[in-house]
Amino acid sequence: MPSTGNDYDEKRNFIRMFVNADVQITDPATSQTYQGQGKNLSGDGAAFTTKEKFKINQRLNLNISSERSPMASLNAEFEVKRVDQLEDGSFEVAGTMVDVR
Repeated sequence: MPSTGNDYDEKRNFIRMFVNADVQITDPATSQTYQGQGKNLSGDGAAFTTKEKFKINQRLNLNISSERSPMASLNAEFEVKRVDQLEDGSFEVAGTMVDVR
């Protein structure tokens, strides 16, 4: 749900929800799958860490599991908007959820 006021720190349309969940990442162009760890979700975006370096504007399919929750897993088409290499050599990937299934 969009936030209508400016009384929160991030000044975003949606407040971020921090997640610690496994993420299965599939490149639809090659059908290759990768593993990641969820970092956060918002109303229209997500961020996760992974060992793979993805390209800006690359489309991916994400499955964010909810093993410890009664909620269903999240399946989404995702577009990469930012990739930052971390000190341990892994990558933090952030982007927009184009379509949620």
